[in-house]
Amino acid sequence: MLDFVNRLFRLERGEWPRLIQFGLFGFLLQMGMGVGFSAGDAAFLSNVGADRLPLVFMLTPAVMLLYTVLFSYLLVRFSIDRMVDLTLAALVAGGVAFWALIDAGLPPDWQVPLYFAVKLYLAMWYIALYSLFWNYTDAYFAIQDAKRLFPLFAAFCALGTACGAMLVGLLAESVAVQDFFLLWAAIAMATAPLAALLRRRWSQIAESDSDLEEESGGALSQLAAVGRAFGRSRYTMVFTLVLFVTLLMTNLAEYQYSMVLQEGRDEAALASLFGTLYAAANLFNLVTCLFVFNRLVARLGVRNVAFIQPLTYFAVFGWFFLQGGTGAALAAFFAYHGVLTSIEYNNQNLLFNAVPSRVKRPLRTVMEGMAEPLASLVSGGFLIYAASQIDMRELSGIGIIVGATLVAVVVALRQLYPSAMAANMRQGWMNFGGRGVLSPQFEPEARSLLARAAAGEGDSAQIAARLLGEAPVSGSAASQGPDIDALLAQLTLGDPAKCIGVAEAIDRLATREDVHIVPPLARCLPKLERDERRRMIRLLGRIADSESIPDILEAATELAPRARRAIATMLTELGETAIPRLLGGMRDRALAYRSRAIAARALAQISYAQFAANLDRLVTGELDEASRLGHTASLLDLHAGTHRSVALLARAQRERAEAAIDFVLELLAIGGLLPNFDLLIVSLHSANPKVRGNAVEAIESSVPRHYLRLLGPLLHGEAQPREGAQIDVEQVLVEALASGQAMEMTLAADVLHDRLDAAGFTQRLKAVIREGMPEMVRRHVLDLLEIDGATRPHSLDLLAALADHPEVGGATLEALGAAVLCAVFEKPEGGALAGEAGGSPFWIAHRDLGEVAARFPELALVMLKSQDGRQYAA
Repeated sequence: MLDFVNRLFRLERGEWPRLIQFGLFGFLLQMGMGVGFSAGDAAFLSNVGADRLPLVFMLTPAVMLLYTVLFSYLLVRFSIDRMVDLTLAALVAGGVAFWALIDAGLPPDWQVPLYFAVKLYLAMWYIALYSLFWNYTDAYFAIQDAKRLFPLFAAFCALGTACGAMLVGLLAESVAVQDFFLLWAAIAMATAPLAALLRRRWSQIAESDSDLEEESGGALSQLAAVGRAFGRSRYTMVFTLVLFVTLLMTNLAEYQYSMVLQEGRDEAALASLFGTLYAAANLFNLVTCLFVFNRLVARLGVRNVAFIQPLTYFAVFGWFFLQGGTGAALAAFFAYHGVLTSIEYNNQNLLFNAVPSRVKRPLRTVMEGMAEPLASLVSGGFLIYAASQIDMRELSGIGIIVGATLVAVVVALRQLYPSAMAANMRQGWMNFGGRGVLSPQFEPEARSLLARAAAGEGDSAQIAARLLGEAPVSGSAASQGPDIDALLAQLTLGDPAKCIGVAEAIDRLATREDVHIVPPLARCLPKLERDERRRMIRLLGRIADSESIPDILEAATELAPRARRAIATMLTELGETAIPRLLGGMRDRALAYRSRAIAARALAQISYAQFAANLDRLVTGELDEASRLGHTASLLDLHAGTHRSVALLARAQRERAEAAIDFVLELLAIGGLLPNFDLLIVSLHSANPKVRGNAVEAIESSVPRHYLRLLGPLLHGEAQPREGAQIDVEQVLVEALASGQAMEMTLAADVLHDRLDAAGFTQRLKAVIREGMPEMVRRHVLDLLEIDGATRPHSLDLLAALADHPEVGGATLEALGAAVLCAVFEKPEGGALAGEAGGSPFWIAHRDLGEVAARFPELALVMLKSQDGRQYAA
């Protein structure tokens, strides 16, 4: 039964305590609002009249200006928790004060100002409590959880308002209006212990990967940041305009339905009517929040749901214009207290995730605290003029025009939403791409010493010149003969001491006819220094042999991101002759995804039509492959205890599934369907749920629905096996052995060697042992067959040790496999990472580990995170 309820409300196991506690907090806050609004509206209309509402609209900005300035200052000066306590205290004091003033029987001259104060008090708390609750709740939930849970919290709020309104409707004939304000104060007092429980029980989530304390800053600095956000964020400006125009139409609707509903009713009748209407509207809100809103968002997306309220108001004012009467008044009431509350406000909670995250809470307070009062000022001034100049039908026609304007503004908001989400993902990330990171910074004395060393001769001069970022003088190259093949052979040896200047000599001697040097030269690229590698990449582009593209793509797997970008640019310059080989490389699943991405980027630059023609089939195929890998990894997890390499193979397949998803997102970004791919991927892999949630939201808001049906479950870890898919461990191992993926082939061979007899294992290896097989697989097969007579721990022993190592274990197995190649069994001079495999100690020099980390950014981030307790991505 519980599983059915969880599926119905899209809840995960263990979420009920958090849901109930935050929901009850919203219930009590809004129950007090339901009591106060029902009683206060009836008191105002019966003692003052709907024709005086425009004056309330005009006075509201003054009240809200004072509240917003005070609340915003206190919010950044203290904390959202402290603001909850202050708000509840103010509600208790205000409820008791109005109970005493109304009950005191003031002289007639004081009655009208008193009820104006009541109406302004209600208007202030209508905005303030809404803003407070969602600011407070938003601090505890990422956007993906918010899309599931916020509608349920809104349902609790709606139920609270309905209960409060029903109390007024049922008791209006027997209880005086002022007593309802005392009841409101009692409800606020009962809410205080629950607020204290929430902050003790649950932890807030940082808006970015910076720590919470780093975000706070001083009050003045954050208020200044709020002002800058309005100037720099077009999304914030347009969103504020949406709030303004929506609330402008809300005031027009309230004026029209109040004028109609007050006719022929006294204070008790109005209290009973409004109690009934508020109860009915909030029961509608309850059903909508529980069963409709989250499905609307899942189906239409946040950007498209934003059109519902403008279209609803457009229809309501059309009804007033064409017919008018009680039916139109009731429709306007439900558009305001129903659709606006259950759909528009819930959707605005999600839209607020795209405003600048560093100042989201004070910014939201300012936006909500000023947009509505300014709308009240404008609408109030207009209605005072309109009351004597135009009739209700003409006012409805103006409402239709304003409604059409609101639709146009929402269109602009819809276009800005994805880029605003992408901009938010940048918050808190470290800039590894800045120019200052690319070269060392020297003190003046150190630079002077290096300059003198660079002016000399020998290897030390070459090294000093490189440190200074200057082109090294070719020394040893001069002694080389003019034979390019001999130079290439020397370069292939990979001895840094003997390779100084060799790349420059090859570059000087090679011509377009030296096609034969391209494959071995490509294989040398990972061994070269940065400047030499850059020179050789330019040489490959000058030779321009498109038939060698597969060799170049295979070598690019081992290069750092900057070098891979250079290769993509070089391949682009080859022109249309490269298209067939690039197409093949983009589709080749034996290649690493990094290399396939290079082919995709180059192909899109040369011929976007060819890239687009293959995009759909490639994306669908990769998503199916990611889903399959996720299922096989889950199967292997069930057997992880049978063999060490089974658990590692499950991890390798899960990592390849994640890499497939990243590859798909890169393809979609290249195709123009997603913003800023690099930022998106880093955010998607963040440990901070808000940062990851923003990335998922940006994807869901941009990707076409037919892709999202496949991609969405993978992003949320909800993929289900396809019907009829029957697999066993043996089949998974055989498929992994034939996959062409070096890591998976090696691990599968290790498990099969343990499970099969010698004849069976040899039979399985026949399909794998061939020319060009991955070096990692070749070495491990030799180890398993004991052909090389090695007594050291096998490479998989070292890999397993690194996979559990506290400093580097969080990196991908591919990165750790590259680090294994640097392992030595005698402690090197200088710093080194120490480990133990098979009872034997081993070390990896920090210098070697740094070179591997330069090729695998995920390893660099894991190493950084192991030295820093803050929540960086990994």
